[in-house]
Amino acid sequence: MHCRQLFLFVLSSVFWANLLLAQQPSPTLSANFRNTDLRTVIGYFETNYGLSFSYDDAAVQGVRVTAKFRNQPLPKAMKQTLQGTGLNFEILDNQYILIKKPDDTRIDSTQRGTENLKPETLKTQLALCGTILDADTNEPLPGATAYVKNTPHGTTTEADGKFKLEGDFSKDDSLIISYLGYKQQAFVVRPLLVNPDSYRECQTYRLQLDMLNMPDVLISDFATDMIELADGGTGYNFDKEKMPTLPGWGEPDVLRSLQLLPGISAADESGSRLNVRGGTPDQNLVLLDGIPIYHTGHFFGLYDAFNPFVVDEVDVWRGNFGAEYGGRNSSVIDIQAKQGYGSKARYGIGMNLLSLQGYADFPLKKERMSLLVAFRRSYIDGLQSTPYKNFFNQIFQNGKVAFQEQDSRNNEFVTWNPKISFGDANIKLRWKGRKTQENAISIYSTGDRLDYRYAYDDGNYFAETDDVVAANNFGWSWQHSADWSPVFKIKYSAALSAYKNDYVFTWNEQERERPFIYRYTTQNAMTDFNINLHHDWQAGERHRMSFGYQFTAQEASLVFRDTNAVTLEGNLWTNDTVRSGLHTFYAEFAYQATERFDFMLGIRENHFPARGLYYSEPRLSFNWFPFGKKTLENGGGNFRVKGGLGRYWQFVFQIVDFGDLGVGEPLWALSYENIPAQELWQWTFGMSVETKSTLLDVEFYNKKNRNLTSLNLRVDRGFERPWAFDGESTATGLDFLLRKRWRKYSLWLAYSLGEVQLQYPDLNGGLPYPARHDIRQRLNWVNTFSLKKWEFAANVNMRGGTPYSVPSVVQVPCPDCTADSLTYALSFDRL
Repeated sequence: MHCRQLFLFVLSSVFWANLLLAQQPSPTLSANFRNTDLRTVIGYFETNYGLSFSYDDAAVQGVRVTAKFRNQPLPKAMKQTLQGTGLNFEILDNQYILIKKPDDTRIDSTQRGTENLKPETLKTQLALCGTILDADTNEPLPGATAYVKNTPHGTTTEADGKFKLEGDFSKDDSLIISYLGYKQQAFVVRPLLVNPDSYRECQTYRLQLDMLNMPDVLISDFATDMIELADGGTGYNFDKEKMPTLPGWGEPDVLRSLQLLPGISAADESGSRLNVRGGTPDQNLVLLDGIPIYHTGHFFGLYDAFNPFVVDEVDVWRGNFGAEYGGRNSSVIDIQAKQGYGSKARYGIGMNLLSLQGYADFPLKKERMSLLVAFRRSYIDGLQSTPYKNFFNQIFQNGKVAFQEQDSRNNEFVTWNPKISFGDANIKLRWKGRKTQENAISIYSTGDRLDYRYAYDDGNYFAETDDVVAANNFGWSWQHSADWSPVFKIKYSAALSAYKNDYVFTWNEQERERPFIYRYTTQNAMTDFNINLHHDWQAGERHRMSFGYQFTAQEASLVFRDTNAVTLEGNLWTNDTVRSGLHTFYAEFAYQATERFDFMLGIRENHFPARGLYYSEPRLSFNWFPFGKKTLENGGGNFRVKGGLGRYWQFVFQIVDFGDLGVGEPLWALSYENIPAQELWQWTFGMSVETKSTLLDVEFYNKKNRNLTSLNLRVDRGFERPWAFDGESTATGLDFLLRKRWRKYSLWLAYSLGEVQLQYPDLNGGLPYPARHDIRQRLNWVNTFSLKKWEFAANVNMRGGTPYSVPSVVQVPCPDCTADSLTYALSFDRL
C-alpha cells in the first residue's frame, strides 16, 4: 500500500496545486516614451517583459506615443501608452495584447448594407483559415487548436496543419492559436477574414517552442552554434557538425565530446568510461533509441561504440534528471539515432586510421516511411601503423602486455602478437501512423575482441600464453508516440539488451601440440528487458503533468572456472545468477507560477514484489528569473537562479577485475540480499546569464552515495584487492562554463573544481580517503575560427593528477602456514 498511497498523494497534490495556483499575477511595467513610433514601443514591451502583441498593420502605421509611468500594472500601463492614439486594447492571460481600432468603419464588398451598424455589433459571414507550422522546422502541426475566444467556433488542424472556420464573426473578436508545448498566439480577427468561397488568402501561423523546465539537461538537439544553454537552465545545445574540427581526436565522438563540458571527465583518459560529477562509469545510464547499453566503448574504451554518422540527438543529464529516468545515480545519456523521413535517399562511406564506416538512409514511402542501415568495422590487424601503435600503448600502459612488449624488443626468441578487432551495426525503421502517430523499430549490435599471444621458444624450451577477451552487446527497441488530443501525448516503448563478456586465459609449455596445460575462464552476461508507458498532459497553459509505468526484468550471471589438463582437475569457483523484476510508477508536475519562476515536483516509486521491497525517489527543481525572462530572439540577457534536490536508487553495478592483463571489460552484476542497492542524495544550486553571443553558467553540487562495495574499486597493478561493504562516497564541486561567440570566432572555457572521498569501515582504518577518480581540477579551453569553407580549432586541456598509495611489504601472522607462523603481505599507509 505504500506505493499506491504515495502515488495518490502526488496526484492529489497536483490537483490542489492547479486549483490554488491557477491565477497568474499581472506583470508591472515601466517606460518613458517621447513621441515614439508605436511599433518601437511594442518591440520594447516584447523584449523587456515577454509580452506578445497582435495588431493590424494599417491601424498602427504612423501612430506616435508619448507616455511615462513606473511599476504600473499591465492594464493601466497599456491604457496610458495608447491614450490619445484612438486605439483600444484587449489583454489575454496577462501576456497577449490585441491592439484594436474601435472606430474602424471600413466596409468591404461583403458588408454593403451594414454601414449604419455599430462596429462592436457588426457581424459578417466570412471565414478564417490557415496553416499552423513549427517556426523552426516549418513542419505542420497536426492537432493544433484554432478557436475564436468567447465563441463556440473552434477546430483542430489536419495532418497537413491546415484548418478552416466559418461563421458569424465580429471583427473585434480574437483568434487563439495554440499547441501543446508551444507558445500560444492571439490575433485580431478583422484582418484575417476571407471570403468563404475562396481560401487563396489563408494565413500561415508559426508557433515557437515553449517547453517547461526539465532540470539539468546538458545536451539536447544539436544546434547551429557550438554550445547554447537549453530551456532547462543547465542544459547545453551541442553542434555535432563541428565535432570533427576539434583537435586531439581523429573523428566525431559523442561521449568524448561530452568531456569538453564541465563536470564530465574520464579518470582513465578513455573516451567511453565517463566520471560525471564524482560518479563511477557504472552509474551512467546510456540509452540508444531506448536500448540500455552495457558495452559503451570500442578499443577497450578508447572511443565510444556509437557511429557518429547515425547519431541525431543526445540528451544528457549530469544529475537532477526527471522522474521518467531511473536505475542509475550519476547521469543519463539518451542517444537517438536518425529521425525524420525525407524524400531523397542519402548515402555515405568513410574511413579513418582504425575503421571503415558507411550508412544508407532511404525512404520506403515518401515522407511516410524510411529505413536506416549503418555499419562500422576495424580493418587493421597488425601494429604497422604509427597512430595505431600510439593508441595501443595508451590502452595497455598497465598490466603484463606493456612489459612483455618490452621483452619482445630485447629477446629474439619472444613472439608478441596482440590483435584487436571491433565493429557495430545499426538498423532503424521509421514510419508514420494515423495523424500524429510516430513509430520506430531499432536494432543495434556492437562487439570487441582481443586475441593476445605471447610465446618463448629458443629450441630447447617452449612456453606460451593466450588471452582472449570478447565483449558484445545486442539490443532492439520499439518506440511509439502519438497525440491523443491537443493537450495529451503518449510515448510507449519496449526494449531488450543482451550483453556478454568472456575472458579465456590458457598456458602451455614444452608440448606445442597440446592446446593447454592450464585454462582460466570468466563468463559474464547481463540481460535487460523493459517496458515504458509515458504520458504527458498539459493540464493548463502553465501546468504540465507527466506520469507513467515502467517494468524492468534483469538477469546477471557470473562464472569463474579453471581447468588443469595435466592433473585432470577442474574448479568452478563462482556460478552466480541473479534475477529481478521491478515495477516502477512515477509522476511529475511542472508549474510556471509566474513569468519569473517555475518549478518541478517529481516522485518515482520502485517495487520488487519477489523481495517485498520499496524504494522511493522524490525530486524537486526550480528556475527563477529575478529580472524577468527574455527570449534570445528578443535580445536575451536572462539572469537565472536554478537548483534541484533529489534521491536516487541504483540496482546494477560493475566489478572491475582485469587481472594481470591490465585491460578488459568490467563485469556487470545485480544487487541482491547480500549486496544492497546504492542510494544517492544530491543537491545543486547555480546561476547563469545568456545572450545570443555569450553564456556564463556556474553550478555547485553535493552528492552523498551509500551502500557501496569495494568490488568496483580498481587498484594498481599487483596490489591486493580489498573486500569491503557499507561504503560511502561524498562528491562536492563547482562547474563553470563561459562561452563567447564573435562573427568568425568562438570559444568556451570549461572549468571543474571538485573532490571525491570514499569511506569504508574496513579500509584505511575507517577514515575517508580520495577516490581513484578524484581529479581535483580540470580545464578545457576550446577555440574555433571560420574562414569561408575552412574551420580551424585549437584546444587546451589540463587536469590534476589521480591519487595513489605506495605499498610496503610487511610480515603478518599466518596460523595456517606450515613452514613458520609468519607470511608477507602488502601494507598501505593511511591517506
